[in-house]
Amino acid sequence: MSGVPARTLLLGADGGIGRAVRDRLEALGSSVTGAGRDDVDLARSGVIAPFVRTAWTDAGGFDALVHCAGLYPAHPALDTGEDVFDRLIAVNTRSALLAGAEFARLCAADSRGGAMVFVSSGAARRARPGTTAYAASKAALEAVVRGLALETAPLGVRCNAVAPGFVDVASPLNPVPREYVAAVSAASPQGRVARAVDIAPAITWLLSDEAAWITGQSIPVDGGDSIGSATANWLPHTTR
Repeated sequence: MSGVPARTLLLGADGGIGRAVRDRLEALGSSVTGAGRDDVDLARSGVIAPFVRTAWTDAGGFDALVHCAGLYPAHPALDTGEDVFDRLIAVNTRSALLAGAEFARLCAADSRGGAMVFVSSGAARRARPGTTAYAASKAALEAVVRGLALETAPLGVRCNAVAPGFVDVASPLNPVPREYVAAVSAASPQGRVARAVDIAPAITWLLSDEAAWITGQSIPVDGGDSIGSATANWLPHTTR
């Protein structure tokens, strides 16, 4: 892969996808500055832009930003309170916008281009029970990606997203019943759910020079989940 960023700021580095992205970028020669929950609380107001500025100064600048921090609570729409919704928007959407905007400002001030990739979700376009607030935060994130891409293109900055289907990272922060994992696996055209290592190659490719003509897009990386369900069979079990 050509043109991998020399230095990358990775938000959400302690999550399953974040660890896989870090491993792949470092294997390709990128120096990665990772930030996890213990480094910055993305739910708090007024912290993300200063954090990005400080990390930029300490590292001597970045060529890329990856935002794969996120919350995935399962709450039926009728049981979703303001606190849950506000926290989802703060972490999944607001922090992405503010981190991306600060990264672009710093790139412009340093007269350098850059690339950003955000982790969205297939939920942004496909409803599932229990994901209404989460899906709203990811749909808003994809709007942020398009807006950032349009406004930062004159600065030489690209902005894209990947939209995984369900990724089994066994997160203690976002626990998921194993019965749900089994049901999603059965419905997938691939017959399984994604692993973090299935998502990382698309992210690193979007950061590279090989994707230089792609910006403002959200690319499904879902094993075919977005094309339909393997278990929704309405055809009679007969042949003619």
